Amino acid sequence: LLLKFNEFKQWYQRRVRGMSIAEIVFVLGPPGAGKGTQCTRIKDNFGYIHLSAGDLLRAEQAAGSEVGELIADYIKNGKIVPIEITIRLLEKAIVSAGATKVLIDGFPRNKENLDGWEREMVDSGKMKTKFMLYFGCDEEECLRRALGRNQNRADDNVESFKKRISTYTSSTVPVLNEFESRGLLRKIDANGTPDQVWDLTQKLFLEEGDVPQLTNFPTLLDILPAHDSPDPNSLDSISAPALPLSGIAPPPPTDIAPNPAIGDHNESVVLMLGDEEVKENQIVPYGGILSLCNIL
Repeated sequence: LLLKFNEFKQWYQRRVRGMSIAEIVFVLGPPGAGKGTQCTRIKDNFGYIHLSAGDLLRAEQAAGSEVGELIADYIKNGKIVPIEITIRLLEKAIVSAGATKVLIDGFPRNKENLDGWEREMVDSGKMKTKFMLYFGCDEEECLRRALGRNQNRADDNVESFKKRISTYTSSTVPVLNEFESRGLLRKIDANGTPDQVWDLTQKLFLEEGDVPQLTNFPTLLDILPAHDSPDPNSLDSISAPALPLSGIAPPPPTDIAPNPAIGDHNESVVLMLGDEEVKENQIVPYGGILSLCNIL
């Protein structure tokens, strides 16, 4: 009968928060800055999905779809894939996942990408931009990391890597300047170790109002002090209000009106034990599952 927290979270988003428009965090940084590592940690800790525009284009080609063949044709002929195709693939992935919190890695790479995205997604009300996350890393450090992953690179590859960084930087400067002018640019110093960079990244997301995920919903045994009975299935009982669930943080603030069928966001959210609600001051089995969660 264990109700896992992820199931509760999905119910909460649908019924209480009513969220439908995805909030987008764009992620940029030079090759070797460690974007992928940090995006994985953000996804695991804050409940975002992580999308890469490049990965989506490659996956569509590999699928052999009509769009994939079109992408392959553009690349084969040395042409830039139209931004509309990239945007449609991103939109499809977001909608298919039912996501409301999305990291888009490596996009928008230039001002044309940004203008196309805002024209197709933002102006139409389909998506909302939260901020641009930029992982800044010195060229020497990026190169050192790249060489560490590929020990036998020739000198011409080193020069090629430096050119990649130069091209990347010049193309993304207008994008970063645009987000900075809107007050939506967040910079992280990515020159440190992955753990050091994560400390900065995690702090930023907490300051932005994101709440860490709780992946395993605790049972009574996880939160109760020592008890005389060693048997978790014993019939010894305890009053539910005496069990504060301090491990769950409150949901982030939202400007979306509460669902009138559920009530104000400051009310308690009642979970279920089997088919029954756990009422205030109700006695529940010591070895049972905590089902009354005073979220706010």
